[in-house]
Amino acid sequence: MTRLDPEQPPENLTAWLAAGWRRPEAQAWRRWNFTLDQAREWRESGVAEALTAAQWQAAGVEPRAVGDWVAARITSAEAVRWHEFGYDLEQAREHAKQGRGPDEAYQQETIARRFTGGSRQPRMAAARSGERIQAFLKAGVQHDVVRGYLSADWLDDTALAWAEQGIQVWDARIWKSLGLTPAEAAELQQAEVTPMRAVEEWWRAGIPFDEVADWLGAGLTAAEAAEQRAAGVTVEQAAALRALRRGGAL
Repeated sequence: MTRLDPEQPPENLTAWLAAGWRRPEAQAWRRWNFTLDQAREWRESGVAEALTAAQWQAAGVEPRAVGDWVAARITSAEAVRWHEFGYDLEQAREHAKQGRGPDEAYQQETIARRFTGGSRQPRMAAARSGERIQAFLKAGVQHDVVRGYLSADWLDDTALAWAEQGIQVWDARIWKSLGLTPAEAAELQQAEVTPMRAVEEWWRAGIPFDEVADWLGAGLTAAEAAEQRAAGVTVEQAAALRALRRGGAL
């Protein structure tokens, strides 16, 4: 598990303390639903922090393979991004050697496939894609943004709503998975908040994944949300404030 699952509560804290763990450390690992044995395994692999272990696990990396990624000078946060684009370690390492990050690698490969005929779209499907691209352009979406959605083969009305906000496809997918609306993501983008920065900040604040969208949508930072939760404010109250903001009442 990489985040707290209410249907699978963490192990009893007593066992961790009896094993010699300090309470704050044990609570951090338990927050991400690591078992004591799993936490030990991650520590033995050189991963000292629960957040970092959660990131590695989100990237599909097992403790025994962490050393290979570290040797390739790829961090846990970067590994998550490589994993999102479908790259394994060998592919990520080769792109990294050429100075390319996951976003650049994905863009380069998808554009290359377009120009080398790698797509092999049936004629009717290609025609429909052309119609959808025209819809994006008529909506005023910038060409570089359209290109990303075309490369990802995501051209439906939902994609258009994100593209109209000027949000690149790879960012849109992460914001969408967090539960944000295009308008909310655009507000964060204007504040120069990237999806990966947001994910890391909320992980560090210990906010359950399924609450993040409501707190973010209410206009709070991760630190502010943590303070509000500690003061007894519930996510339901945050959701109500979010609804008011979305409705233009605030």
